Amino acid sequence: MKRALLWLLMVLLFTALVLGGALGFFYYSTNEDDLPAANVTLAGQPLTEAAGYQWELPVLGGVLWREFSLSPSLASVELEPVTTPSAALELAEGMTADGTLLTLKTAGGVTAFEGTAAEWKNFTFPRNGEYSLTIKAGRQASDRRPAKPAGYYQYQCRFWVNVQPTLTLSTRQAAQGDVVAVYVSGALGAGGTPPTAQCDLGPVWFRPTQNGWLGYLPVTYNAEGGDYEVTVTLADTNLSATLSVRSTEYSSVQVSSGSSATAEANEEFRRAIWALYDQGSNEARWTGAFQYPAQGTSIFQPYGAYLYDGETSAGRAANLTLLCPENALAISPAAGRVAYVGELKLTGNTVVIDHGCGVKSYLFGLESISGIATGDEVTAGQGLGIAGRKLIWEVRIGNKSVNPQKLTRGGSDGLFYRPVGDELR
Repeated sequence: MKRALLWLLMVLLFTALVLGGALGFFYYSTNEDDLPAANVTLAGQPLTEAAGYQWELPVLGGVLWREFSLSPSLASVELEPVTTPSAALELAEGMTADGTLLTLKTAGGVTAFEGTAAEWKNFTFPRNGEYSLTIKAGRQASDRRPAKPAGYYQYQCRFWVNVQPTLTLSTRQAAQGDVVAVYVSGALGAGGTPPTAQCDLGPVWFRPTQNGWLGYLPVTYNAEGGDYEVTVTLADTNLSATLSVRSTEYSSVQVSSGSSATAEANEEFRRAIWALYDQGSNEARWTGAFQYPAQGTSIFQPYGAYLYDGETSAGRAANLTLLCPENALAISPAAGRVAYVGELKLTGNTVVIDHGCGVKSYLFGLESISGIATGDEVTAGQGLGIAGRKLIWEVRIGNKSVNPQKLTRGGSDGLFYRPVGDELR
């Protein structure tokens, strides 16, 4: 019995020595050559040398951990000036955005940013000048198996920010009925006070982007052909560009005047609808091309058409009049918020959808309205009621109408313009 116990004890001791030797071998075989890649790029400039590091490397999938560290030096790398409102950070493989921390300070030592790499992505420099940046780029510990290295490399750098804003129009030539995107890039502190624009064509509502501001300028049906100056003021900087407007050939349509256009009806319409022109937010709710506000429609009266009652001029069409199938569902042309629901003497059952940035769809002459109320959020294609035989669709930016038919084509211009290298918010 004693010999059996002694033999078992020797086996256990031998096994422990083997395991301990194996663990020791793997532990000491794990060295600094096994540290993760350290290549990090800021604003297109590689940070090739870390000032220090703190890493724990897993041994045998996390059975043991071996720590490696180097106290950060005081050295700081001088980078080339940054000429963009934000500085893109690219991490090496194995590093994560939530495991990377950045601290940005001004030359006076004031902290301008402190947060993760994910938060840094949406940060823009508040002003031009000198900055110092400390980056702890790495990954956090995880309880997953097999375990992965946890820790960080510390980088320290200094650089100047020298950003000059620029003004870009999505096109330099536009036709009557178009929408032109107005893009201000290089706007420091984007997300704060938006710029203002002056142009005889109409108002511009700006939305923030990662590197600036994006607004939309309406070119209505009766804008005179010729050159227009677009002037944008951002803080103390004035920027300008010239937009050429060309005339469009519009058709003529015979109409018959109705008895609803009384002074009382007109006044009711002005109080209910005109008040909406200046209301809204800088948030853009639409994505992609607009839809016609009912399916299976045909155009009865095109946008911009010259209207005649017999031989007498009855004005111009600031909208589309659509012929709809019987009992056709009226739908929202794009995502937005219901700004008005009601029945007006002049336009009958009326729905107004606010798509953001001053862009609104006005739907007049619905047979019935159902399932919506003022203030509701609606999605593109969501039902609003029954369209009726003739449905009027008008789109305005502020108080200026644009051609709704063009918005159904989508594309890359106007309301669908996407700045190169920028991200919309």
